[in-house]
Amino acid sequence: MRYLTAAEIVAIHDKVIEETGKGLPGVRDEHLLKSLAERPRASFGGTEQYKTIFEKAAALLEAIATYHVFLDCNKRTAVGATTVFLNVNGYDIKLPIDESEEFILAVAQKQKTILEIAAWLEARSQKFDN
Repeated sequence: MRYLTAAEIVAIHDKVIEETGKGLPGVRDEHLLKSLAERPRASFGGTEQYKTIFEKAAALLEAIATYHVFLDCNKRTAVGATTVFLNVNGYDIKLPIDESEEFILAVAQKQKTILEIAAWLEARSQKFDN
């Protein structure tokens, strides 16, 4: 399993701003950023909190979208980081813009559980052919 580092998440954030031409660069809270980057690998008593690749991706998406670690573009960065996380772990994901915006907004407003987010991501993902 390949996890994203805090630096990689910042690079994704910067790329989102560059590509869209919208948003403010900058991290609001460095310590929180490092914590969010570690969230997909969280465990308690030696047991992983998020067991599947999609639960791990959901934890990352929810954390970035909800906790506003960046000055701006948190939801777009959450989608970008989740896409990269799934890609580096062998999955392609297709997120239609109209459907994604509504869903990510619901995630950011804490209206979706990790399991709901994981199911949504899995339904839109496909393992890369090797």
